Amino acid sequence: MSVSLSNPLIRSHLMTLEGHLGGIRPLYGRHLLITGSTGFFGRWLLALLDLLNETGAAIRVTALSRQPEFFLHQVPRYRTANWLTMLKGDIKTFTLHGDSPDFLLHAATDTSQAAQRDGLALFDTLVIGARHVLDIAVEHGIRRVLFTGSGAQYGRDTGAVPVAESTPMACDSALAGSAYGEGKRVQETLAALYAERFGTEVLLTRCFAFSGAGLPLTGHFALGNFIHDALYREAIVLNSTGEAVRSYLDGADLAVWLLTLLACGEAGATYNVGSDQPLSISDLAQRVQQRVAPQKNLQIGDSQGSTARYVPDIGKARALGLDVWTSLDSSIDLMAAWARGLGAEGQHGA
Repeated sequence: MSVSLSNPLIRSHLMTLEGHLGGIRPLYGRHLLITGSTGFFGRWLLALLDLLNETGAAIRVTALSRQPEFFLHQVPRYRTANWLTMLKGDIKTFTLHGDSPDFLLHAATDTSQAAQRDGLALFDTLVIGARHVLDIAVEHGIRRVLFTGSGAQYGRDTGAVPVAESTPMACDSALAGSAYGEGKRVQETLAALYAERFGTEVLLTRCFAFSGAGLPLTGHFALGNFIHDALYREAIVLNSTGEAVRSYLDGADLAVWLLTLLACGEAGATYNVGSDQPLSISDLAQRVQQRVAPQKNLQIGDSQGSTARYVPDIGKARALGLDVWTSLDSSIDLMAAWARGLGAEGQHGA
């Protein structure tokens, strides 16, 4: 059950967004380089680009991956895609050959639990990788570059309103646990320096929480774990009282947002990417129970856990015609249907 047009669920879902693709037209007939092309972001981007090219967009894509053969084994559809070139390499050292891309979408970030445990390696990958990507852009004359940052850059939010791009909040630079958020902040500073020195048009995004097919089911994503429990465990388990507040943007919506921002966003500007429709983690668990496994018990712990909010203000994105088009209920339904196709343990697949 891949996150590609080979999966009827993915094709039909992306087709529901056809009325929102007008902002991507400046990419038609152009060459796009994508880093992080085989992660959650990348798989949805490739699926959307595949759909666009079926209808004549003629967008050529070079997709960087550390293990392209493994990815193509999972999604053989792309082996015969004449618009796609898989490029093997590491984000810190890769080289480009052939004609230069017109646009670069930098989505290479390891958000796995293993990566988070090694803060030094994570920080190096974020910062050295960003510097290398910007050097590649200068060397090859790539005119526009989009960086996928993170809402973690804002630090711990306990306020009652969605966080705006102009907020002065930031993660605590004195904490080792801030390696991810601080690494993303350094990426933005590097982008500003390259824009000043070389004139590179850089767009910055701060991405929040996401839902939908392709999200890992057995990791540190609460929604993925709830879906996994609902399908394959005796009960849905929440280890705290679930007071933290989040919001979720579907993967298909995300792909449209990123390509539209790359094509039409204001150079040098920062855009929040996510949903502004908040709910608590306990409410999320109840939503999954109701939609996926109403017959199963929901076990909610008695420890308070985090009370932080992670909800963006998306007014700037809405001004470009972007919105939350896929409801959370629809996204949960699609995610559960996709997960059922992965097998008894619901492991994260292609």
